[in-house]
Amino acid sequence: MKHTAFLDEFTNWSRINPNKARIPMAGDTQGVVGTVSKPCFTAYEMKIGAITFQVATGDIATEQVDVIVNSTARTFNRKSGVSRAILEGAGQAVESECAVLAAQPHRDFIITPGGCLKCKIIIHVPGGKDVRKTVTSVLEECEQRKYTSVSLPAIGTGNAGKNPITVADNIIDAIVDFSSQHSTPSLKTVKVVIFQPELLNIFYDSMKKRDLSASLNFQSTFSMTTCNLPEHWTDMNHQLFCMVQLEPGQSEYNTIKDKFTRTCSSYAIEKIERIQNAFLWQSYQVKKRQMDIKNDHKNNERLLFHGTDADSVPYVNQHGFNRSCAGKNAVSYGKGTYFAVDASYSAKDTYSKPDSNGRKHMYVVRVLTGVFTKGRAGLVTPPPKNPHNPTDLFDSVTNNTRSPKL
Repeated sequence: MKHTAFLDEFTNWSRINPNKARIPMAGDTQGVVGTVSKPCFTAYEMKIGAITFQVATGDIATEQVDVIVNSTARTFNRKSGVSRAILEGAGQAVESECAVLAAQPHRDFIITPGGCLKCKIIIHVPGGKDVRKTVTSVLEECEQRKYTSVSLPAIGTGNAGKNPITVADNIIDAIVDFSSQHSTPSLKTVKVVIFQPELLNIFYDSMKKRDLSASLNFQSTFSMTTCNLPEHWTDMNHQLFCMVQLEPGQSEYNTIKDKFTRTCSSYAIEKIERIQNAFLWQSYQVKKRQMDIKNDHKNNERLLFHGTDADSVPYVNQHGFNRSCAGKNAVSYGKGTYFAVDASYSAKDTYSKPDSNGRKHMYVVRVLTGVFTKGRAGLVTPPPKNPHNPTDLFDSVTNNTRSPKL
């Protein structure tokens, strides 16, 4: 078989003997993502710059805020689910005004009075559009009008069928973007009101990820803290991220090469790099400890392969596999990020598309598979282990529980 140049970008490869290494972590200052708190059983809260971000289960039509966001159809006439509750609560006059405004030239959203709701205005947005851009537009509109509070649903998770994990990330990304541009905004509180209780944990995971990795896109003051990094990592000189090229003959290089060539012996490895990302490492270790405790054993981790395209590499190196690539090339067992037991699977052009020079890109990744079950198309989260306890989910899904390949 013809040998092809193969560029291997390997991430999160490390041994289990960590040492103490000091790295900069965001302190509790303005413009920094703060710690997630749980003020009540059905709500979470955290500071993002000057914004208090809240997530809670409830009925958005009962919110007492300046602005309520209605996630609706492109024609602004949806009367189902949460949108129906908002329109019925607002009254017929608001529904009629929606119809009039929708027929006129408008931006990507329309604005009506709050009607009978306990808000000043309702911003109606199409749920099928880019969630991050939509939320950014809403926040900027609130700021322009000097409003202090806004409540919105989990935009796009209803009829639009968007992945709720991606939606949670996108909403928080938009708030982070807004906070980085407005150090002293009029807008003080952004609340996501969730109709489906099972989405609460999804938002919590996204918030905790921010809590652990805190955004570095702000001009902020960093305090020093201690973090356990792998003993064999190259000294990062107080940096949070670096790439280290491994040399042929090194033990780590040989281990990865052997794992790769078991099923991809016809490929030529051009380069193997270790990705040292301190925040992703810390986040991963916290999640691993949680899973070890929950499952009452430590056999929750596997080394798996993931093929990708050249354009995705810089993003993954910095941010990890945070569902931005969910469903990009595979959805047969659910809408998530796929990892393979064998390198040959990830080496397929469908997954590791060759770049302009014919090179492919692949990761070998520490993956927390935990307790898994067989997946199926349409899943956006692993199913519950017990139908009578819908909040206790499997940790991951696979193609075959007896002999997993994915």
